[in-house]
Amino acid sequence: MDSIPRSGTAGNAIFGAFNASASGDTTLVAAVAGKKIRVLALTVISTAANSVHFRSLATPITATFPLAANGGVVLPVNELGWFETAVGEALVVNMSTITAAGMQIVYVMVG
Repeated sequence: MDSIPRSGTAGNAIFGAFNASASGDTTLVAAVAGKKIRVLALTVISTAANSVHFRSLATPITATFPLAANGGVVLPVNELGWFETAVGEALVVNMSTITAAGMQIVYVMVG
């Protein structure tokens, strides 16, 4: 059974898989003029202890998730969205440590 509804906000869901390994900022989804990036679901797994948060370009838009080695965080599907960027700004992940981190994100463009 498909857990993402195909109508409403999630009807145009985009699925992304990302691997980040740098400390500091890494752009996950490029900015789109006139659009916000709204995250509907998220999984992050880090191979080393790491603190991870998400940004709208340079502005934090989530709490910091402190992760243990080989630990992670899961935000299940929320059709209203967990967080979103400002209009016309990229979705960025910020990591405190140089380590391999895998991410799965479900998002929509709104606006």
